[in-house]
Amino acid sequence: MLFESISYQDQLPFELSFLNVAEESKHCHQEIEILLVLRGVTHYQIYHTDYELNPGDLIIADAEDLHQIHDSSEDILLLAIHVDAGGFEHLYPDIRYMFFVCEECMEGPSANKQLLQSKLALLKHAIARLAYDYMRETRDASLLMEEINELISILVHHFQGFFMEDYQYKISQEDLSPDDLQRLCRITRFIMLHYDQKITLDDVSKMEHLSSFYLSHLIKENLGFNFQNFVNVIRLEFAEKRLVFTNDTLTRISQDCGFSSLNYFNKCFSAWYGKTPAQYRKAYVPKERSFQKPFTQEEALALLTPYLNVSKGETELPKSLSLTLDFNGAGFWDFWETRAPRILLESLEEVLALSTCLTTLSRLRPSCFVLNESLAGLRETALPILETVIAPLGVPVLTQPISCVRSVCASDSVSAFKQALEQGPLSLRLLGSSPAIFTKNGLETSLCQALCFLSDFERPQVRAAENHVLVKDEHVMAALFFNDEPVPLNICLPADSLPKGARLLRREIEASQSSCGALEALGQPEQIPPLLRKRIHQSAYGSMRFSVLKEDLNFTVYPDSMVILEIYR
Repeated sequence: MLFESISYQDQLPFELSFLNVAEESKHCHQEIEILLVLRGVTHYQIYHTDYELNPGDLIIADAEDLHQIHDSSEDILLLAIHVDAGGFEHLYPDIRYMFFVCEECMEGPSANKQLLQSKLALLKHAIARLAYDYMRETRDASLLMEEINELISILVHHFQGFFMEDYQYKISQEDLSPDDLQRLCRITRFIMLHYDQKITLDDVSKMEHLSSFYLSHLIKENLGFNFQNFVNVIRLEFAEKRLVFTNDTLTRISQDCGFSSLNYFNKCFSAWYGKTPAQYRKAYVPKERSFQKPFTQEEALALLTPYLNVSKGETELPKSLSLTLDFNGAGFWDFWETRAPRILLESLEEVLALSTCLTTLSRLRPSCFVLNESLAGLRETALPILETVIAPLGVPVLTQPISCVRSVCASDSVSAFKQALEQGPLSLRLLGSSPAIFTKNGLETSLCQALCFLSDFERPQVRAAENHVLVKDEHVMAALFFNDEPVPLNICLPADSLPKGARLLRREIEASQSSCGALEALGQPEQIPPLLRKRIHQSAYGSMRFSVLKEDLNFTVYPDSMVILEIYR
């Protein structure tokens, strides 16, 4: 396949230019092409789909897509950016196989136009800033790298995915989860690398360790068509390029692109293109690239001004971090030596209730029990009972008030994990309002669950790092990622920074997930059936995903939430 060559300057992984192209032949290149219409009207064809673009419209041709500009008005002026996908594979390994869709001229079946406009404002703002800085007489390469990284991050996290309806690409119905996006990228890569061979749903299901039924439903729900149509679409795109760039026979193209027969190739091609492969080839006429009236760089830059003058709220960008988790560095400390909680007892009722709580209390490894003043006055009554009940724990009892009691209020799981990991031990009530181990209904509180998570490690060693906290013992390592920002935090963990073939458990917890939140939603019931109690406890620990490390790990931590990544060597 002959690819058009793109020239780069200053060792930057992209090229930016202003264009006034009137007509050109169909072509493709290994770069991603981003096109913004500054003035005039043009037509832009990607494979069989033709778009009319007006001022302000933005369109993207993915890496190796067949495309062309044609029938431009006399005043046409475009901003074009060509991005070397290979320059970003260390951050996004599957970027060559991602589908980017941002066309305003397309509307999905239930597209959220307001959300789309907000995302497009971010993207156009990033493009305009990049263009201004790229066109300066003296370029700042480090600044341009920051800006192109930001632009690619916006594309990857906000403009991936598409929906197919009536043989036309549409904007996705809704944002896909990071896991589903990665899975679809892997499937796309597999099909693109094996399109000339027999590909079955079972083959891909085994690769993804999923059932065929689940995978079929995933593709249909997110792409709008079934697995076989998805394979055929990719095969047809390769076939169209062969029709344009070679003189190969239709039979040879059909065989080389994986179709079972020439008749089946003709049938699929006609359904998507509205004409047979022979009719398509006969109708296609190559054109010399031609241009409309000239322009100045000052004119072009002036047309970008509206995209720079947007409100601050429209330019809140997602943050992206590529991290190396250093579990061998210095600064780790023993959690239980410095954070073991103190249990405050405030009534004889709580002393008597201790016998039903010993299993949970043993997990929390308290440093001591402390009697308040009223219980301290009942030494002869309360103390013998308490010492008898807690004897298996081997924990001392204090009857004098303690100093440095931390005042905490962790009503949700995210706050609870943060406070459990802060400096100094927690002082917790046994029952009641925060800070406590159990609610009045007997449910474990968020603080209790955070401490129980840490107790699952035999001897947890902890270190606070920038943007995350590391926990480890002899058998397992974990990283806790928090996001206090108002925008999503995209995390990339390079595969070579983690144990090869490690088994991973990723737990995602939202601030709203907590026992207290569940009780509030249930109307604060006084009695809770055992099964409902179990479900509430399970929900507070978030959703779990299991996997084996094969490539760089990418995931998103949303605002007011956390992600716990456990790594088993």
